[in-house]
Amino acid sequence: MRSFYSIAILCLLGACSPLQRFNKDKARFDNSTVVKSFKSVTDGNDCYFVIRENNFFEFYRQLFDSVKNTFYPGKYSKDGDILKLDFYDKKGEKILGKKALINEEKKEIIFFDHSPAINKKFVFN
Repeated sequence: MRSFYSIAILCLLGACSPLQRFNKDKARFDNSTVVKSFKSVTDGNDCYFVIRENNFFEFYRQLFDSVKNTFYPGKYSKDGDILKLDFYDKKGEKILGKKALINEEKKEIIFFDHSPAINKKFVFN
């Protein structure tokens, strides 16, 4: 009986996993055209933040232009000029923050949480 409950709990956790949440939107994500792309290169890791149609975005890293070694997709909503980021996997939020502001004049995107303190910057390619 104990193992039954353990299996039931694991199944419930798997159904709510970030990957499971993303898989529901994956087809729409894949079919969404890229609107803007930002890039930052630090310590050999190229970091990308890509804004797509249908309010999707993705943040990923590549080591020396190789395959993606991290991938954090999500959806955004706009509040004025601010993008409110909703990552499928909250690890992405811990890296970048919950909000972003695009500065068209400087061609950069600034990520932050509750205050405008800058977490990271990415510049247009």
